[in-house]
Amino acid sequence: MNYTLKIFNYQFDVKEILIIFFTYLLMENIFSWLILPNSIILLMYEKILSLVIFGFILYNFNNLRKSEQIFIGLMVLVLIRLIFISMVDYGTIFQQLTLFTILFPIAFTIYIKCICRSLDFDLLEFFAKFYLILYVVFMVIYGREFSFSLDSVQMDDYGPFSGDSRIIHARSIFMMIITLLWFLHSFIRDGKLKYLLPFLFCFVVIILHQHRSVWASAIFALGVYIFMATRNNLIPLAKILKFMLWSIFILGLGVFILSQFFPGLLTFFAERFSEILDPSREDGTGKFRADQRQVYFPMVLERPFFGWTFEGFEMKNPLVDWWPEKTGQHFHEGYMEMLFYHGFFGLLLKYAYLLYLTFKAFSKRLSQESVVMIAFSMAGLIFSFSYVLPLIFWGHVGLCLYYLEREPEKKVMKKEVQETSTDDYQLTNYKYQ
Repeated sequence: MNYTLKIFNYQFDVKEILIIFFTYLLMENIFSWLILPNSIILLMYEKILSLVIFGFILYNFNNLRKSEQIFIGLMVLVLIRLIFISMVDYGTIFQQLTLFTILFPIAFTIYIKCICRSLDFDLLEFFAKFYLILYVVFMVIYGREFSFSLDSVQMDDYGPFSGDSRIIHARSIFMMIITLLWFLHSFIRDGKLKYLLPFLFCFVVIILHQHRSVWASAIFALGVYIFMATRNNLIPLAKILKFMLWSIFILGLGVFILSQFFPGLLTFFAERFSEILDPSREDGTGKFRADQRQVYFPMVLERPFFGWTFEGFEMKNPLVDWWPEKTGQHFHEGYMEMLFYHGFFGLLLKYAYLLYLTFKAFSKRLSQESVVMIAFSMAGLIFSFSYVLPLIFWGHVGLCLYYLEREPEKKVMKKEVQETSTDDYQLTNYKYQ
């Protein structure tokens, strides 16, 4: 007997839910923390799983599509070069496994894409509701100390936490953009209250947690979504304009009320938002990222093609001294991490799919699922200026690529059905004549 489980109106069988749970959902930091709140064990699980998934991809290499084989082939060439360097210079097979985990998102993107294709998944609505429920559960358990003060919180294990009174790290709040976009699209399309309320909830969550990297990413994603939705005639332009006018009115009313009753709060958020436009100012938290760029980019130009690889772990950190030696440079920014360790070749290899999605954003043949997921995926280009993108993000990119791949197949199937119906009609007429 094949048992099934229904979650958020989506029905999984046992094999599907096991694959989703162990190789996809557990890559989300706040979800895995609810299951097992121990960073050392979770990090070890992620590293072991990355090796297993990479082995699975290599084992099924002949079943991959041509473009997927090219990406995996290039990744394998990079790894062979690293193995050779490690054996010659350090006498070990692979001196720093972190260099592999930095590259692994390339394989993970393809893995999720292939799994979705094999099992015919349609997970967008599932993830939109998953992140909504996950956030509520996590804040009920761990959010009692939440405040606007941004006071530091000393912890033995920081895990998915922000380290201050915002509680949740920006990498997990960033994922709420999926939920935001999906409920926004559903509300504009259908105009139902059951979609508006979750959208407003997500909007408030993103605002209250004060991660300016998420604010900038969400604004960018909303702009990209509106552009693609109107270009592909998924939402009438009149509905978009009506929604925007009502949004401006409600935001204006909200600002007026806050200015009358909580003027200090309004000033506080305005100052927080202003740092987006001036990220390198002296009193801002973005100053450290600017310092990293200033210090490390000249070093990148010394080895521009393949980066510093293992030597980057041997050198002392030129900015701070509180991290243990030989643990790497601890980059905040995704681009600088790739440039320093793997050079421009590694950067292009890792971000190539996001560049491809940027190109696909101008298409006029996108489904609603593709529009939402492309907007979210492209927001990762903005988020990468502030943080290294989490592994779960690249899984969502794989889901996005699967939706794009599925669209022409659905059109071919629809055409075949129409042709079959036409042939049956002609045959019926022939019989009765």
